[in-house]
Amino acid sequence: MQNFKVVYSDDAIEDIQGLHDYILNQFMNPMTARIQTNRIMSASETLAIFPKLYRIRKIDSQGRKIRFCPVDNYVILYSIDESRDMVNILHVMYNRRNINALI
Repeated sequence: MQNFKVVYSDDAIEDIQGLHDYILNQFMNPMTARIQTNRIMSASETLAIFPKLYRIRKIDSQGRKIRFCPVDNYVILYSIDESRDMVNILHVMYNRRNINALI
């Protein structure tokens, strides 16, 4: 079985940091902030083994086939670059946002 490399975009890193900071500041709960971000990171790393686990949900303006990986109340938006054996984590968002309008 082939493993892909998981690469986080700058936007995805900002999203994860923002999520962590929001939980930390809004709920004053560092443990929950750490647990939630760890769950998202763990789900992202699972995509290295099973990149096609989730179906294509949208094709963006750059022609990338975007897949959504749900994690609790959040969704990881990612694409697969099979020619480079890479999973590109594009964004991490709250699942009640209008995600389709943002990509």
